[in-house]
Amino acid sequence: MDFTKTFGNSEKLRIRYFEVEEFEDGYRVIDPFGFFEDLFFTKEALYLISLFDGTRTIDQVKLDFFKATNIMLSDSEILNFINQMDSYYLFYNDRFINRFEEERKKILDLEYKPIEMIENISQVKNFIKQNLTDNFENDIIALIVPHIDLRIAMDTYLKTYSKVKRTNRKIFIIFGVAHSIHLTPFSIFPKNYFTDRIVNVNKEIIEKIKNLFGYDIHFDVLAYRNEHSVEFPILFIDSLFEEFSIIPSIVAYANNKEDLKTIAYRLYEVIRNYKDEIFLISSIDLSHVGKKFGDEMYYEPKDIDMEYINYILELENDKAFEFLRNSQNKTRIDGQFTNYVFLEILKLLNVKKAQIIEYKNYYEELTDSGLVIALLVFISKIQTSPFFCL
Repeated sequence: MDFTKTFGNSEKLRIRYFEVEEFEDGYRVIDPFGFFEDLFFTKEALYLISLFDGTRTIDQVKLDFFKATNIMLSDSEILNFINQMDSYYLFYNDRFINRFEEERKKILDLEYKPIEMIENISQVKNFIKQNLTDNFENDIIALIVPHIDLRIAMDTYLKTYSKVKRTNRKIFIIFGVAHSIHLTPFSIFPKNYFTDRIVNVNKEIIEKIKNLFGYDIHFDVLAYRNEHSVEFPILFIDSLFEEFSIIPSIVAYANNKEDLKTIAYRLYEVIRNYKDEIFLISSIDLSHVGKKFGDEMYYEPKDIDMEYINYILELENDKAFEFLRNSQNKTRIDGQFTNYVFLEILKLLNVKKAQIIEYKNYYEELTDSGLVIALLVFISKIQTSPFFCL
């Protein structure tokens, strides 16, 4: 991908993307690329770096900073600040681009990507195997599952994957969400994973899918370094089955529904030839509300969640998408794009309906915040009795 086309080109200093959170009397600066540990800025320092937007010379930055703060920086002070920020790769320049490409190459050169965010993974896998229930179903073709912290919702995870522990479908397409910067609308991770053994991606299918896209679907490999919406399903699949393959993907964004349909149609063009072997997983959480997520206080999101879930149950992905867009997704349901593609493929596979197994709201008193998860199953044959009633 051409960074110049993506971000524009300017001879004036321009900061690149990073994330900011309020922290005590200042701000925490977080790098989604992981090039530096969290930094802590004063209000003035954050304002100063924000002035480097590609439209100002250094002298103009100094002048605008003085007008806003009444602090006149000397030439040496502003240059020291620039050099320090550049050491953290905070400017969009050749230094940042080279580091970005180096990190991408490191990942693409790996034999496999270890799942490092789960400690004692062999013990976790053994626990999963020993605590699965016999509550399984034979006709499930797809799941919507959470990716909340394993320690919080292990009971839900066990209930989730117990449902499919005897499935004959052994090619798992995982649709995750982007928790870090992701520059293309859709991506697939092309490398094998490692838990306590190698987990193989399905290179044959991935290569066929890649050939249908007009951009490099492997460009955003950095987004997978610690992507729990992808790695948690891999952990459970690996605990359930001896032989299987995976297609780890992220649906990051789209300008409109038609772009999402295009992604779904391109995927379906390939996977329809494996329709009896494919199992789809959408790894999403529902509402994120409360102080931890930027609200003034916690409020109950169940009505919003249930309206969204009801569209999902009927595979009404257009209505689900519009519902979130029209409300500006105010409770931060993170499956807006992922679920659209997921449901569109299921409709192409002639799946008619879904059933809800569980709905839970995990409230955290310390931060006055709540995170909602749900478990939905999609079946290849319509059944008359529901699993769950609200």
